[in-house]
Amino acid sequence: MDRNRGTPRAPGRFGTLMGRLTVYSQNNPRQFGLRTALGVGVFAVVFGSLLFVPLVVETGLAPTIVAIAGGTLVMAVVVSVAAGLGTAWMMRRMVRGRPVPPDSDPARVWAAHWQILRGTLHTDPETNRLGRILADQSDTSRSPKYMIALGGFLLLINVPNALLYYDGGSPMALFNLFFLFALLVTLVVLVPITMRRQRRVRQFRETYDLASTGSSGTLGGED
Repeated sequence: MDRNRGTPRAPGRFGTLMGRLTVYSQNNPRQFGLRTALGVGVFAVVFGSLLFVPLVVETGLAPTIVAIAGGTLVMAVVVSVAAGLGTAWMMRRMVRGRPVPPDSDPARVWAAHWQILRGTLHTDPETNRLGRILADQSDTSRSPKYMIALGGFLLLINVPNALLYYDGGSPMALFNLFFLFALLVTLVVLVPITMRRQRRVRQFRETYDLASTGSSGTLGGED
């Protein structure tokens, strides 16, 4: 048994920064999505420039290289827009209309994030209140099922490919075998971790609800 599960975690500078990001993203999903899109776009442009500018200079604006560079730029724009829209949609879906209050203390928000993963109440009542909000947002009861279903589907479609490449002596056989091995390891590791995370989030939520009705002590404050 983990003796330190109930020990409150004190966030440092990084934790405070992540807490501030959590508060901003939950209360401004559209702006957060826009900034995500801009970040992805800038990264794509910088990476594409480092990759294609030397080729364009070396080949003297060869039509093929220019066409590939242009297509990559268009793809980068599409990916950036998709990342922004997807981020905003996922944030709204996770928050479910109940974000953490915009004036929340970032350090407490991050402390609450870690506390719900421990499954125990914090000594600070406000941190517990924020944790209760985050616990509802962290309800991933279907995640293991989705991971197993997706992993099984990927295995189903990739095992025949791996066998075909192996029989044909293709160098892609090694890549496919590595992919299958990595997929199996990911499933074996992530599914138990996600299930344990679920149990602790539910435990925190149930403990908080019991305490809030006076059935199980206090919410972290002193009587």
